[in-house]
Amino acid sequence: MTGISRMAALAALGTLTAHAAEPDGWQNLFNGSDLTGWTGLIGKRPLGEIPPDHVVVRDGTVHMYADLPSGQQVDFGTMVHDRTVSRFHLSVEYQWGGKQFAPRATGLRDAGVLYFIPATPAAESGVWPTSVECQVQEGDTGDIVMINTSALTWANPEPDKAPEGQGNPGMLPEDGGVPILTGKGKYIGRFPVADKLDGWNTVEIIANGGTSAVHKVNGVIRGRLALIDGPDGKPLDSGKIGIQLEGAEILYRNIRVRELAEPLKIAAPYASLSAVAGISAGKLALEVENPGKSVGLDLKILGKDAASFRVTDAGGTTLAADAKTTLTIDFTPTGKAGRYSAGLQIGPEDGGAFVVLQGVATNALEGENEPPLERVIQALGIPVDVGGSALKLEIKPAIIGGSVPCRTFQHVGDAPVRLTPVARYSPPGEYPFGWQADGDQVVAGSLAASAEIKDAHQRLFPPLADGGKSVEIAPGNASFGLFVRAGKRTVGTDFAKIPSPLANPTRVYPIQVFQGRRVKNAFLVCFEEAANGDYQDCVFLVENVRVADGR
Repeated sequence: MTGISRMAALAALGTLTAHAAEPDGWQNLFNGSDLTGWTGLIGKRPLGEIPPDHVVVRDGTVHMYADLPSGQQVDFGTMVHDRTVSRFHLSVEYQWGGKQFAPRATGLRDAGVLYFIPATPAAESGVWPTSVECQVQEGDTGDIVMINTSALTWANPEPDKAPEGQGNPGMLPEDGGVPILTGKGKYIGRFPVADKLDGWNTVEIIANGGTSAVHKVNGVIRGRLALIDGPDGKPLDSGKIGIQLEGAEILYRNIRVRELAEPLKIAAPYASLSAVAGISAGKLALEVENPGKSVGLDLKILGKDAASFRVTDAGGTTLAADAKTTLTIDFTPTGKAGRYSAGLQIGPEDGGAFVVLQGVATNALEGENEPPLERVIQALGIPVDVGGSALKLEIKPAIIGGSVPCRTFQHVGDAPVRLTPVARYSPPGEYPFGWQADGDQVVAGSLAASAEIKDAHQRLFPPLADGGKSVEIAPGNASFGLFVRAGKRTVGTDFAKIPSPLANPTRVYPIQVFQGRRVKNAFLVCFEEAANGDYQDCVFLVENVRVADGR
C-alpha cells in the first residue's frame, strides 16, 4: 500500500476495518497479507504515504526496513490503525531483525507500541504522535513514555539503588513504588528486564479508558499508570493504536485487540492501613460492585509484602451481574516498622480491579516510634514532596517541598467544604477541630480519644468522636483558617489569630490525587502540635477550597 493520498488517509482513519471476531472476543488488527486498516506517519512524508522500502508485509509479518542495507539513512515513523479503542486488551508480538540504520545505527534497537493516538494525528508528528507509549527497546520493553500526555505512575523511592538504564527509575506500587505525577515527555523506566533480545516477544496493554493501564511483557507486569490526561490537561480515555519504526529492523505479527466491558467498581484504588506492634492490626472493608456480566472473584495478593496482607469474606467465588460484595483486608506486618506494599488483584486482569495495598507499621506508640510524614503521605497514595524523608522536618522556612504559604482558605464551587482526617500521630486525647473567620472559633468535629480504639491517636484515618469519617462546614464567602485544639494548645493556620511559638505551626500542600483518585481544589493541612517538626500530629484533607491569604 503505497502513495496513499492525504484525503484517502484521512478517510481511512475514520473507517473501522472489519475482522472476524475470535470466540473469546479477540480481533486481528493486521490481516497477515497487506496493510489494510493502517495509515503511515513516516518522516516528513504526506500523511498516509508508506514507502515500501520502510514498511512491507512479508511472511505474515509487518517488516520494517526489510530490504534496506544496514547503516543507510532512514526515516522514523508510526503505523496507525484506524480503529478507536477505549477499554481494551491489546496483544502484539515483535522480533528484532539484525540491521540498524542511521541516524541511530548504533546503540540499543528501539521501537514502540502507542495507544490513545488522536483520531487525526498531525502528519508532522511522525514517530511521536500524541499518545502513551509502551516502549519496545532492548532491555527496556514495557517502559512508560508520555508523548504530550501525562499520568499518575509510581517511582522507585530509592533512585540511587535503581538499575542502570534510561529515564527516571520506576517501580510497581505493589513492590514499593511511590506515586508520582509524570508529565509530557517524561520517561519512566529502569524496571527489571522482561524482554528477550532473540526470538519473539509479546507485549500486552490493558487499558480501562484513561483510568488505568498496565504494560505486560512476556506475561510479566512491567508498568502501571493511571489518570491519563491529554495535552489539554483533560482526561484522555480513547484513541488509536500505533506501532513504531525507529531505525532498527523489527517484525510485528499477531496484532490483536479485545474490547472490554466496564470493569469491577471499587471506592478507591488504594487501601491504606496502619498497625502498632502488640496493640493493633489494620483492618479495612472494601466494597466491590460488578456492573457487567458474572465474573470470577479470584483474589490474588502480589508484591514484595504480600505475606503481611490477607483478604477474607469474599462471599463466594463469583460475583453476579449488578451484585455487590464486601472484602475485608487485614494488615499484620511480618517485620519491623516501615511502609509495606502489596497489591490485590480482584478477578481477571482485563475485567476485574486492582487495589494498591499500603501499610504503615510502628513498633510502639508515640515519640520516636512515629512514622515520618513522607511515609504517611506515600502510603495514602498522594504524589507530593513534603520536604524531606526525616521524622523531623524544617520548622523555620516558610515553604518546604511542595508546600505553599497559607493562612486562610476560601470556599470554591458548589459542593460544601469537607474536612477529612487522614492521619494522626500525636499524644492521646480528644482533639476538637474546626474553622475561624473573623469571629469565634467554630468546632466542626473532634478526633476521638483512645479509650475504645487504642491506636486512635496513632494511625491512618483516625476516627472521629461521633464515629464519622469526615465533616462538612459552611464558612460562606468569608476567608477562614483551620485549627486543632491539641491538648492544652490550639494550633491554627491563621496564626495571626492563633499565636504560636513556632514560625510555621502548619504545612499546607496543594494536591491533585488522593488514594489514586483525582481531587480538585484540595489541600493537605498538616498540624505541628509540639515543636519537633514532624507535622503528622494531625493531617487533614481539605476539599473545595482555594488559598485566600498566603501569609
